[in-house]
Amino acid sequence: MNISAYLDKLRWESLVSNLCFSQCPEAVRLFYVNLRRGPGSDPSFFTTLVYDYEIKVTPDLLASVLDIPHASIRAGTGSEFHHFGFRFDQALGSLVHDIGRWFPSQLAAGRLPDDLKVLFFFLTRWFLPRDLAGADIIHSPDLWVLFNARAVHRISYASLMFQHMIKFGTEYYGGPLPFGPQISRFLYRLGIDLRDKVIVCDVLDNLRPQHVLERVDALVGPRKPVTGSGGVQSQQQLAASALVNAAAATYKQKAGAQSGPKRRLMIEQDLMLPKFVYESHQISDPISPDSNSGDENDRVSSYASPPNYPF
Repeated sequence: MNISAYLDKLRWESLVSNLCFSQCPEAVRLFYVNLRRGPGSDPSFFTTLVYDYEIKVTPDLLASVLDIPHASIRAGTGSEFHHFGFRFDQALGSLVHDIGRWFPSQLAAGRLPDDLKVLFFFLTRWFLPRDLAGADIIHSPDLWVLFNARAVHRISYASLMFQHMIKFGTEYYGGPLPFGPQISRFLYRLGIDLRDKVIVCDVLDNLRPQHVLERVDALVGPRKPVTGSGGVQSQQQLAASALVNAAAATYKQKAGAQSGPKRRLMIEQDLMLPKFVYESHQISDPISPDSNSGDENDRVSSYASPPNYPF
């Protein structure tokens, strides 16, 4: 999955050139607390007050000060997306697909293909960060980005960032306020002295690909074996083990009776087995290239336990 190719198509590659950053939580809080729309709710700008500095913010100013993408298609709201010919239902139908699992919503990110799941992961945690309680649902700006990444259209990040600030600056937001590093850098470059107030962080320093794949429930990548606490299986695990063994026996019996294309079709149909059947490693993924060989550890995370990421 070449996610960087999508960023190149959007012309957003500069957004990930440096993921070690500083931020001033106090200034970010003041930025959002004092955020006000323009006179008459003018959608083209908003104002904010930080340390007695009143600032008029526009997408153009964000792009200029932060040097972020603002070329080609400039849109940040649903009506603006629609103006450029974007149709939500059509775009959704072209990207999501039935993977044989039930989801509580047709907008669940789990219905995306693996590459877009990973792009969506970073979209909801870095590019357009939000409260993670709702980070598995595809919203209109998310779909706008995913669709244009596939269609190779350059779109404005500054416009999306501007509207995202307004949305989460005026409504209840349960997570860390978005764009903390960018807002801190923005204020500093406008001449507000934030020295001695900043903290340095690098949230992606220890992030490894296998944990992203695990977090987005990708169909590829390592699968973790199911183990009991202290080596003792729970009643649920014992029941699951019995079901796995029964499924494995049925699968092997049917597979042995078929050959050629018929066997391949049967294997594809049997991918509807419960998800834990493959995660348990008591039966291998039937179409995995290493389903019949290789070290078991090749499909398990190199960590003894996953790091406690805030995202």
